[in-house]
Amino acid sequence: MINSHVDMLRSRRDRIALLMLFTGIAGCASPLDTDHRDVASIKEQLGTIQTLDQARGLTEGETLESILAAAKLEEKQTAADRLEIERRLARIAELVKPGKTIDLTLQETRRQTLQNNLSIQAVLLDPSIAKQAIRLQQAKFESTFNLSVTQTRTVSPGYNSATQTNINVESDNFVAVPSVTVPLRSGGDLSIDWTTVSSLNTTTGTGGSSSGLAIIQPSVSITQPILRNAGYDYNESSIVIAKAQEAEAEAATQYSILSTLLGAETAYWNLYLAAETLAVQKDIYNYTKKTLDDTRVQVNAGFGSISSVYNFEVTLSTTVSSLLTAEDNLAMAIRNLKSTMQDPGISLDGSVAITVTTKPILRAYEFDTTLLVDAAVRNRADLLELEAEQIAATIEVLAAKNQLLPELDFVGSYTVNGFDGNGRSLTTARNDLFDDRRTTNPTGFSFGVTASVPLGNEAADANYQSALLSRLQAIANTRQQEITVATEVLNAIDSLEFGWQQILIARFEVAAANRNLEAMKTLFQLGERTSTDLANAINLLAGARINSVTQDASYQIDLANLANTTGCLLGHAGVEWGDVSRLDLLENPQTLSPPIPFDVADPPPVDTTAKEATPSATAAPTPATTDE
Repeated sequence: MINSHVDMLRSRRDRIALLMLFTGIAGCASPLDTDHRDVASIKEQLGTIQTLDQARGLTEGETLESILAAAKLEEKQTAADRLEIERRLARIAELVKPGKTIDLTLQETRRQTLQNNLSIQAVLLDPSIAKQAIRLQQAKFESTFNLSVTQTRTVSPGYNSATQTNINVESDNFVAVPSVTVPLRSGGDLSIDWTTVSSLNTTTGTGGSSSGLAIIQPSVSITQPILRNAGYDYNESSIVIAKAQEAEAEAATQYSILSTLLGAETAYWNLYLAAETLAVQKDIYNYTKKTLDDTRVQVNAGFGSISSVYNFEVTLSTTVSSLLTAEDNLAMAIRNLKSTMQDPGISLDGSVAITVTTKPILRAYEFDTTLLVDAAVRNRADLLELEAEQIAATIEVLAAKNQLLPELDFVGSYTVNGFDGNGRSLTTARNDLFDDRRTTNPTGFSFGVTASVPLGNEAADANYQSALLSRLQAIANTRQQEITVATEVLNAIDSLEFGWQQILIARFEVAAANRNLEAMKTLFQLGERTSTDLANAINLLAGARINSVTQDASYQIDLANLANTTGCLLGHAGVEWGDVSRLDLLENPQTLSPPIPFDVADPPPVDTTAKEATPSATAAPTPATTDE
């Protein structure tokens, strides 16, 4: 019999060892191993900074000497050489012609940015995270069901001296304790349990006997703080603080969204400026080219000096350079707007250009500074964030003040007893609970208080003083931000008023530059002014027109900035940002389209194997359709 028990124990031990082995093997396949390898892979890429050549993204082309030699740019050039150079300049100027374009309004820019910008999508998660913190604090008042069930058997060997025989005493015990714990909003805990005990003692051997006991003890106990940690205000303060932090998160989110939308509007008007500047440079190039052609005809006819032709050739080269610079600025402005909107249907490369269609608002405004400042103080999300922080700091003071009190708790319990001393019948014990005639099983109870008073109470006092100072700091930050907001509004108003005056001045400057150019052209044709004077007049007109469109764009940006400083947006409708969260953009980010396989300033390479290419190896687009 003993051997069979020993074998059973050994078998059980072997099974436990095998289970532990399997558990260890399963642990080897932990997902953390993949994370460890990923971290190691990242660290392998650190420590050494590669050169740009190692990235294999650069291919050497022609040198400047070879280009100049091919263009025959010697000091003494023939007329044919100069005409060839002009044709090359004309081909370069043709590269700025836009390819595929799409029209875009300012309202659509805001919508696309709000819907697709990943920084907005990321910050939109902050209120949701804060909302979960509220649930976490509210969960501390959830009731808890507890259950403890135990079945034990104890065998105690013994010796009966009367019968001189060995005996065994077997004790079987069953204990079940189901209970429910209810946290109280007043700070206490209410616990209800239904303790059930069944015990059977059996003696084997000569004259064996058995005895049993069944007990059922329902009880109710309560612990309620009286001073420290007591009261609804203290125990629900953490929930209110979490709600204030949610308000902080929402205010910070709105502030971030407004800042991003302001960046989108700024990028939109910078694109307008770049496009208008390019249009001005095109006009100047065409005017300069016509002036050069007319001057060359006059010189060939025997009127004027060849130096005038040379002077206008230099001017033409300068205008082409300015034209290319304007085209490059336009490409970067388009890309900047694309990266802000992050429309998945528009790639960042130059395959699609954007044409702004919203016209600038060119009208003067009268400003009521008091109303605008008041609106900013009411609407600015950063101020609302600080006010929510101030509320949380105030509640922290109340909670810390509660902790200054000594700890004094009321403790009480009430127990109903049901017994069956003649056996182990739980039914009899349960019936005994409700037997009004019973006299042997009275109910039990206990009442008392516990107290704890720290000697000195330095920790609680330090925490309270810290909470007071934090609240004062929050108040000071709020007041300081109000001053900052008022300053920003007034500065934005001044910028708008100054910008409007600049717009008027720029218009007069353009009109004067036009009159000056026409006068210089007439005087040059009469031989009373040199070609240098006419070239300077052309440059003055170019500068005046570019300054005019610059002031127009700056005025629009200043308008958007004024709206932003008051916590608003321009337009006829507000923005509801609560329902624009798109987790799919964060889980499945958009990938960029492949870059253009050639430089748009060069002609596309001739594909001699196009007929043999697979359907996926499509021919490269022409420059006319790839310019941004």
